[in-house]
Amino acid sequence: MEEKKNLDDLLDGLGIHEEEAPPAPVLEEKGAEETASAPQSPSEVVEHFLVGLLLYLDPSYSLDLRQEGERIHVEILGGDGGRIIGREGRTLKALETITNAVVAKHFGSSYRVNLDAAGYRKRQEDRARKRALEAADVVAATGEPLELPPMRPAERRIIHMTLKDHPHVTTHSVGQGEERHVVVLPRTDEVTGEEPAADEGEAPTEA
Repeated sequence: MEEKKNLDDLLDGLGIHEEEAPPAPVLEEKGAEETASAPQSPSEVVEHFLVGLLLYLDPSYSLDLRQEGERIHVEILGGDGGRIIGREGRTLKALETITNAVVAKHFGSSYRVNLDAAGYRKRQEDRARKRALEAADVVAATGEPLELPPMRPAERRIIHMTLKDHPHVTTHSVGQGEERHVVVLPRTDEVTGEEPAADEGEAPTEA
């Protein structure tokens, strides 16, 4: 159900009717005779799937893809970056989720695709780090806790990681759902920073 919702979000964000969507890559069954055109590695599956989709949208899009162990980093370049990113990054997030589902279907869930477009995720990470350091300066100067606005899991994780070893402040998250946010507060012997867990679908560039 969640995968179906993400697919619907992706198609809506890209302005594609579901019946027009390009098909996911079909791999050969194990033991079948290999063909030169069939993708047989996780990175090839990612490239095959995304190139097919992007060519359908606009031939001016291109991919910069690299694999580091079980991490596959993909940057979508050219074309209309805003169309791929979507409002508040929702289309990019949906595309990343669907791409991960395609890879997991054939190779299991150990592989992780980190998708970015036009440097969007990198800019988000840089802004989160800057906000973390600015908040730390305020808390260190005033001695009072500071609540940051609600953020996505990946951005909260960046705040936690940026301030994890700060000598004067620590962090923890409060709230539920879309209202969940980070509180930066003075470091004491009784308070320790929240150890951030990897958030589903997103992590720093990871991005």
